[in-house]
Amino acid sequence: MKEISFFENNSVIVTQTRFIVGHKVTEIKNISSVKVEVLRSYRKIQVIVMLIGFLLMFFKEFRIAGFVVFGATFLFMCLMEEKFTVRVNTNSGETDTLVSKDKEYIEQVAKAINSAMWTYYSQAAPM
Repeated sequence: MKEISFFENNSVIVTQTRFIVGHKVTEIKNISSVKVEVLRSYRKIQVIVMLIGFLLMFFKEFRIAGFVVFGATFLFMCLMEEKFTVRVNTNSGETDTLVSKDKEYIEQVAKAINSAMWTYYSQAAPM
């Protein structure tokens, strides 16, 4: 039986039996679900730093420093790009197998994994 390829790009390959990212291989039969998630890293820390900067603006001797901390943190949060991940649930737990800033790319990979899962389980199911 020839293996069907659902997606191939750079170091990512999805076939009817395997999902390969770089040197990590995940068997399709071990995947129970796949979804696209947004990674929001360090948002809590940034909000806390921004709050500290805001509070410093109320003290006369720290007003300029508070304004700089608040403004720089706010600007950093606005300019920070979101990252997306393919989150795969396997028998060993949930893992973020692929991370990218390109949401469309991540969605294509997730769709290919879903197609591979459907093909694998439809062929494995008795008629």
